[in-house]
Amino acid sequence: MTPGLHGRRFGPDAWLLQFGTQVDAATFRCGVALRERLEARPPVGLVEWIPSFTTLLCRFAPETAPSAPGWWKPWDDKAGKNAVSPTARRLDIPVRYDGEDLGHVARKLGLSVAEVVRRHLAGDYFVHCLGFAPGFPYLGGLDPVLRIPRRENPRPCVAAGSVAIGGEHAGIYTLPSPGGWHLLGRTSLRLFDPGAGPEARFRLRAGDAVRFVETSENPTNPGPTPAPEETARTCLRVLASGTGLSVQDGGRPGWARFGVPPGGAMDPVSMAGANRLVDNPADSPALELLLGRQELRAETEVVLGLAGADLGGEILPVAGGPGQSVEPGRTIVLHPGDRLRFRGGPVGVWAYLAVPGGIVSPVVMESAGATPRAGLGTVFTPGDLVRVQDATAFHLPAGTAGRRLAWDSRLRNPTETRVRVWPGPQSDAFSGSWVRRWFASEWKVSPQSDRVGYRLDGEPLCPPDLDLISEPVLPGSVQVPPGGQPIVTMPDGPTMGGYPKLALVDPADLRNLAQAGPGSRVRFVPMPNTGWAGEIMAG
Repeated sequence: MTPGLHGRRFGPDAWLLQFGTQVDAATFRCGVALRERLEARPPVGLVEWIPSFTTLLCRFAPETAPSAPGWWKPWDDKAGKNAVSPTARRLDIPVRYDGEDLGHVARKLGLSVAEVVRRHLAGDYFVHCLGFAPGFPYLGGLDPVLRIPRRENPRPCVAAGSVAIGGEHAGIYTLPSPGGWHLLGRTSLRLFDPGAGPEARFRLRAGDAVRFVETSENPTNPGPTPAPEETARTCLRVLASGTGLSVQDGGRPGWARFGVPPGGAMDPVSMAGANRLVDNPADSPALELLLGRQELRAETEVVLGLAGADLGGEILPVAGGPGQSVEPGRTIVLHPGDRLRFRGGPVGVWAYLAVPGGIVSPVVMESAGATPRAGLGTVFTPGDLVRVQDATAFHLPAGTAGRRLAWDSRLRNPTETRVRVWPGPQSDAFSGSWVRRWFASEWKVSPQSDRVGYRLDGEPLCPPDLDLISEPVLPGSVQVPPGGQPIVTMPDGPTMGGYPKLALVDPADLRNLAQAGPGSRVRFVPMPNTGWAGEIMAG
């Protein structure tokens, strides 16, 4: 048996398997061997595996996850722990060594710039995992002499193609993003191209071997391959995008191993309701509105389905006269020139507008949804046009004035939001008294919350003193950073993280938390039959 291989339940549909305790070449080989065995003989219901440095997250289809520990034993084979994978791919990456931090790194390490470059080029690197940003590789094999702590003050934006080192790893920035690693050079090789075909979309994957090759050419990092245009007709024009206006659908589940978050609607049930009002499939692309202040003008006669939070919607007829208030959970008919405005409301956060046929937006990795931090999808700004998928006009059935959804008491009767949670992978590391305090406390949603994560304000918790190696993160993970204020990962959140995970919000309740606006009160409730509901709560 592979030494130390064990697993921990991570919510209702996933298990986190640990195959090592330190980041080194031997652990890397254990991870490669484990992944190859799982791929060759996947357990029943497995829909995705997400690798990291010492752990592997196995996500299963709903209600198919194994219930008993030890289910992984048929895949636990010590014979492969030191094997070199015959399927490992090898990639040469050209680098021009002119990075902003090259001189600083040399001075800090007491080396010449030439020696830093020589040692960086001499490494035999391997891809532990992808994370932080889509396609961003965490590379093992860095010369120990080049190990240097990350910058105290991260840069607000690092250019795509930057080759960097931080701690014991090398990496390559795949998108313009904040970053605290030291920049040694640049490459023109694009590691993440969302518009490319399946084979070219991600140039690297976990288990690959990498070598850097010096070049004198001035690299340029080309933009992404444009997605194919679709034939469509315009139905709305954006006059004001307000706090946020984007296209969302069912998201991109299944790409987390490449560092791509699942994304999708923050409240998928409300989005499905909006689509149902206009006879669309439940996950058809729709407009997602954040907190209000949006205004749209009809370019043609159009029927819309509105659901989710009440953001103070009103129709301003082109003919003039007073505005007509519209509530969520009903169809809206706009005539050319009519304006639909959302003033903002006291209850809820996310509302959805569905158009018959679905909104047109570039489809990348089987989704038209927007994940702004990954550079995917459509986020609207004033002047943009909203287009519909087909040219067939939709009409409500004869004799029907409109359609309505069932009353949504969750959004229309604002009370304290109660959220059910499962124990997280590090829940045992938190003292029972702190766990009980967490459950007994009332938390408030911070204004610093978004599609990436919801921050919670309250009496700070005491996180355990763990030297935790970054591992996979699921939407709904309740992470506790050193400051003690919990952060709940949301659909656009990172696929890996290094904070202790106290809990996981039950997938059915994550939408309820998403609809809790800034300042809203939240309480957490243990899921029954998880251990928390008994011994910890009774303590």
